[in-house]
Amino acid sequence: MNNYEYCAQFIASRLQAGGKVLDYGCGSGKIVSLLRDRGVDAWGCDVFYEGGDYSQQVPPNLLGTVIRRMQGDQIPFESGSFDWVVSNQVLEHVPDLEIVVSEMRRVLKPGGFVLSMFPDRGVWREGHCGIPFLHRFPKRSRLRVRYAAALRRLGFGYHTEGREALEWSRNFCDWLDQWTYYRSYEEIHAGFLRRFGEVTHFEADWLDERLGSRKMFAAPLPLWMRRLIVQKLMGLVFVATGEKRG
Repeated sequence: MNNYEYCAQFIASRLQAGGKVLDYGCGSGKIVSLLRDRGVDAWGCDVFYEGGDYSQQVPPNLLGTVIRRMQGDQIPFESGSFDWVVSNQVLEHVPDLEIVVSEMRRVLKPGGFVLSMFPDRGVWREGHCGIPFLHRFPKRSRLRVRYAAALRRLGFGYHTEGREALEWSRNFCDWLDQWTYYRSYEEIHAGFLRRFGEVTHFEADWLDERLGSRKMFAAPLPLWMRRLIVQKLMGLVFVATGEKRG
């Protein structure tokens, strides 16, 4: 089971009849399509930014209607429209988390839920290129470029497309500088709790679903350890819910 399938299954199994779902940062619309195949009223939006524009891969019958292009930070749907908002590997790309979480909260119905999956700064591997700890270097760091090139020569990294190690490293580090914003676990929690009453983690559930029939190998591990494994190797999986108290 991949992340798209996990998100679709997670929400479809919890959504009440007649509920409505938004995929924030939907890319090519895979989660939207998977949910619609299950009979769910699913919609999507994306800025289709220069660093990751998948608009050409969106099914033509969905683009511009079911899946809408965002202009700036505002989600192009009315307030109180959705029961669930999902974002899969998106929030590490937004420059202002506060605005995004506020917009998610705006388009949710009272008591709605947000399912988010994305890496925080504490993850061990930069997931877009496969180089360990590359995201922890300061932006525009020359040392980061040399470090990534050295590990590339040792066989690490992907999406290399046959490029020489230093060229690949420079291009990818430029992309990281421009399009990623890795935040701490504490900063992410604080940002969501300013708008929601509760944050509940599901990393262990994600691990079980990804392992499928092999989950018996992880079952003896305590819950905290399964959560930690996922957080360090993939990222966070959590649901924000409830009205903000006070």
